[in-house]
Amino acid sequence: MTSPLRLYLDQNYLSGIAKRKPAFCELEPVLRQAVDRGAVEVLESVVHEEESLPRPDLRLPELLHGLSGGRRLPAEPGRAGREARRRMAWTIEHEFPERPGRASDVADLDALAGALIHCDLIACDAFMADVVRRARLDLRYRCEHLMRRDPQMDARADPSSQPLASQKHLQCRGFGEGEPCHVHNRVCLANRDAREMPIIQRQR
Repeated sequence: MTSPLRLYLDQNYLSGIAKRKPAFCELEPVLRQAVDRGAVEVLESVVHEEESLPRPDLRLPELLHGLSGGRRLPAEPGRAGREARRRMAWTIEHEFPERPGRASDVADLDALAGALIHCDLIACDAFMADVVRRARLDLRYRCEHLMRRDPQMDARADPSSQPLASQKHLQCRGFGEGEPCHVHNRVCLANRDAREMPIIQRQR
């Protein structure tokens, strides 16, 4: 039996679902169906707790717990996580020297440092996904990204449609009904056998 894929959702995805933004509303049922069928496991982190504090009205911890069932990333990143964080920070500093730092960068780095080591899929914005790829950490840890486009990186991006690629990609990963995948630009669910689908799973 194929093991569930472990998924990390960044705070922007959770906030989008909680605020009932249109495109996130389309993503949420696909994700919940995947969780209910045991195809995917959502993991919580300490970073989620910290980033949820400014907006208690959104009830993000409750939303996340309903998806995760209490599954969590380790509280400490460990040696591999610290090395991954160092490489991402170096990449931002040296490959994006003109980019001004953001208050959220520290939390993003902390979150991804743990998620890369322990998850198969990560839902995050396009900038951090690019940082991970440039650092070649996606190859090292065999982790895929469900990207939320950054309007600053793509001036034509419609913010309301940013998660749709993630929705279709979730479907192509075996979580949906075989809809065309906007990431792979084809129907990836032709064969549900994990040995023949383009799913890379790390040996744990």
